[in-house]
Amino acid sequence: MTKQLTLFFLFLVLGAELFSQTKNEKLSGIMKQYHEFNMFDGAVLVAENGKVIYKDAFGLANREWNIPNSTDTKFMIGSVSKPVTAFLVLLQVQKGLIDLHKTLSSYLPEFKNKPAANVTIKQLLSHTSGMPNYDVIKDFFPAVSRRSFTREEYLKVYIDSALSFEPGTRYAYSSWGYFTLGYLVEKITGKSYADLMKEEIFIPLKMEHSGSYHHMQVVPSRATGYDYSFGGFTSSDFRDQSNTMGTGDLYSTVEDMFAFHLAIANNKLLNKQLTNEMLSPGMPPAKYGYGWFNQNFKYTPTDSVTANYHLGMTEGFISFALRVPSTNSFVVILCNSSPTDFFGIIKNLLKVLYDKPVVLKQPVHKKMETNIAQLGALKAVAEYQKMKADTANFYIDWISMNFLAEQLLTLKRYEDARIIGDNNAAEFPQRDLVMLTVGNIYLALNKKEEAIKYYQKALQLNPGYVEAQTRLRELNIK
Repeated sequence: MTKQLTLFFLFLVLGAELFSQTKNEKLSGIMKQYHEFNMFDGAVLVAENGKVIYKDAFGLANREWNIPNSTDTKFMIGSVSKPVTAFLVLLQVQKGLIDLHKTLSSYLPEFKNKPAANVTIKQLLSHTSGMPNYDVIKDFFPAVSRRSFTREEYLKVYIDSALSFEPGTRYAYSSWGYFTLGYLVEKITGKSYADLMKEEIFIPLKMEHSGSYHHMQVVPSRATGYDYSFGGFTSSDFRDQSNTMGTGDLYSTVEDMFAFHLAIANNKLLNKQLTNEMLSPGMPPAKYGYGWFNQNFKYTPTDSVTANYHLGMTEGFISFALRVPSTNSFVVILCNSSPTDFFGIIKNLLKVLYDKPVVLKQPVHKKMETNIAQLGALKAVAEYQKMKADTANFYIDWISMNFLAEQLLTLKRYEDARIIGDNNAAEFPQRDLVMLTVGNIYLALNKKEEAIKYYQKALQLNPGYVEAQTRLRELNIK
């Protein structure tokens, strides 16, 4: 090799390293800022072209003992469990144990003559079954979610529930659908969901820090979940994970989730045909395939990338995993303090990957938490209007603003919840979830006419909104 060629290749290598370091520094700066905003405690990993270019951890895994998070800390991943459950189901399809087009009743006698008898396995995987979600039960949190169930006991909680629509005609997210998938693989194989996960996914992929969680287990290096509200942290509420099997009971690390991504990219366990089906866009608007939202992910007002992603939320934990197949890129955040602007964090990390400028502004809802605690809800709303006008320094996340109202409702600070809820309804009139929350607040205040008005607004925005339909039905409104 000539001296010139040697220098040329050395330049390429050094240039690539410098470029990678630049991205690493930018990613690090973003996450440090989010942590300083009290918007991120947890672990993060970013990979490009199949290689990790950044990983780090922030905040405390346990506040009682002042133990810091690390990149090896295990976090509950909530509904990011669903892509892993879908993968497990498809492994059974690959072995010929399950047919995607067969119905529930053909596998499970329990479903014969039940509303979901003719739902197919494919419809369960793609959330097109019409099976409702647990939030149709008014007191699911905390009454049902804290109870311990056998599989059969929990099945009885929802097996007689009417379908929300004819299977295969629409999309509607259903955690009960994914519990049913977990129940199905247990019955088909004669093994527990936890053992199947370990034997068929975690051990082969060397995901040594992942598992199915039960609250009586001692899991070394597992983070505790916290809620951040009104200027301080509180321990998150308890949920018995027996009612989240298949839907949200897994714990993992950022490195293990990256290993899962690579296995999908390289068809390590699942063949190419089933992988392609899993990652194909499903029914609009969600375009949910099997365990993944498969659609363009918009990370600036004008830029988007074809991606597979899923978010997860469970008591005190938030997670978000996003794959970009075209560049074999992967971004994952696992967080043990709630709430946070998970979409905003992921978008800004993607901007770095695509060399777009990132300007971090202060989140309005974080100032609102402090202002509500120090000034009261009325004065906090007045300050909100000032921050809203200061677009150079502040930004507004409607999901987090809605969560503030939900927190106040949970704390039974009903009048404060009403003040924040009314402001949210005026600020975000096109958000069905906001209308539902305000309806729930007025119902707690025993102002039924106002509650009905907001539930009806939610239905005008989303005619298929099952929870709003349920609330109106409970109030004898058709």
